[in-house]
Formats: sequence, structure tokens, C-alpha cells
Amino acid sequence: MATHDLRYTIRDLEEATWRALQKSGKALIPYITDDCIMQFPMGMKLTADSEPSTTDILYSPAFVPWKSFELSKVDVLPVGREGAVINYLARATRPPSGPAQGREEEEEEDVEFEALCSSVWRWEGSKWKMCFHQQTMTV
Repeated sequence: MATHDLRYTIRDLEEATWRALQKSGKALIPYITDDCIMQFPMGMKLTADSEPSTTDILYSPAFVPWKSFELSKVDVLPVGREGAVINYLARATRPPSGPAQGREEEEEEDVEFEALCSSVWRWEGSKWKMCFHQQTMTV
């Protein structure tokens, strides 16, 4: 696949994962490999074998879908013939998840999120799947 085509394919897939997470956590499952590693701010690392596992989090009733998102400053690099890395700035919002820590009343404003994100995609079987994702908060 030409680098130009790969860039658009991987960017489209990455945006599809964010759109999936606007519906539910489990909507992400078709996009990720069974051995996917995910690292999030505050030291959370998820794998198929972690406690909690990736599927525990994605199927959790406490999962709060994203309300909106925007990806900018996108770079995609091929990694051999069957891999690619994407890096971008993500800005997103989600509804409040309930009472804020240390407060009894519920949050009323949407929660804003801004992070530098990186994902690794690999060709698996007959399609691209995400095998790694990391978020680094910008503030």
C-alpha cells in the first residue's frame, strides 16, 4: 500500500475507533487485537490479562461514551509492510459521570479532554487492527 493511501486508511480507522467510543466501550472491540495494550493517564495499563482487563473496562456499565471529538496534527508512519503508527492531538468531551470526587452533587458540565495520542495498527488476517494505544495528557 502506498504511504499516501496508508495515511488515509489509518486515520480513517483511528477516527472510527473514536466514533465507536461515542456509542459504547464494547463498540471498540472489532477494531482491536486480542493482545492489544492500552496505556492511559494516571498510570492505567490495560491488556487482555490485566486486572481489570481491556474487556472489563470496555464492557463496564460505568463506561461513559465520548460526546464529541476532534483529531488534529495527525502523523502516520508505516512500520514495515504490515504495521503503522499514528500520532495526533485529541480534543474530546464526554458527559459527566456522576458525583465528582469529594463532592456530593453531580457534575453538570461536560468533561473536557486533551491529549497526545499514539496508536499502532497491524495487518491481521485481512484487516487493520489496533494493537497499541497510549494517551498523554497535554495539561
